[in-house]
Amino acid sequence: MIWDDSQRVACITLDLEEDWNIPIEENRNPTFDYIDDYISMINDLEIPLSIFGVGVTIQRHPEIVEQLQTELDAEFHLHSYQHDMTKSYEFEEEIQNGIRAYQDHFGSSPSGYRAPQGNIEPGEWAKLEQAGFEFDASVFPSYRPGVYNNVRAPLTPYIPEEAEKLVEIPFAVAPKLRVPISQNYLKLLGNPYIFALKKGLLPDLLVYDSHLQDFWRTEFHSNLPQPKRTLMTRNIDRSVTIFENFVRFLRDSGYKFTKISDVYTTFIDR
Repeated sequence: MIWDDSQRVACITLDLEEDWNIPIEENRNPTFDYIDDYISMINDLEIPLSIFGVGVTIQRHPEIVEQLQTELDAEFHLHSYQHDMTKSYEFEEEIQNGIRAYQDHFGSSPSGYRAPQGNIEPGEWAKLEQAGFEFDASVFPSYRPGVYNNVRAPLTPYIPEEAEKLVEIPFAVAPKLRVPISQNYLKLLGNPYIFALKKGLLPDLLVYDSHLQDFWRTEFHSNLPQPKRTLMTRNIDRSVTIFENFVRFLRDSGYKFTKISDVYTTFIDR
């Protein structure tokens, strides 16, 4: 099914996680020192938010989840249980642990899922559907060496061949270039990429990926190995301004901001 190109929709998503699995102190996440700043930024922009929370993070920091629930127009979905980027786990056990962590906090089951690093593999959509998920939002229709090669993946929502009803809602990429449109990429590539996007490289459905660690520098960044540290800190002191200006540009360009569950509902209802 093709997304209605007469409708320009932006969906801002946040992955709530333990940053890069780097230990600092037990049950402490330095990025959460900026949670008030983040909430203020989102509320000032008057945009709804779709949050994908890691199960372990929900368990360790329920007060942060509750604050986001209370102070933002936000919905919550699951972002795996332990955010193990090596995938050294049994997938069905991982998602069941995540579902239990989600249920313990919210009192209901998650309807949406997102894999760490967007690394979803054949066979896993069917298992997500069997576990009761309605949609997955993992696929970058792009190429990342050693992680995924999705250059042939659709750019708009679709039902994977192995699924019956489960819908895949892919991240936004610049059409033809297939470069992700996310906070990390806007921060990394800077003004030349932002200028190119504004000159006609925006999709009509824009699912935007972000993390708290994309916006503020913390001691987590100092513990990253090179060259990842340089990549992740590039333009970070301008990151909030980059995001605010980009959101305002999208609104001025006619985008309607919505939650990812609404994207799913729109797809199903067509």
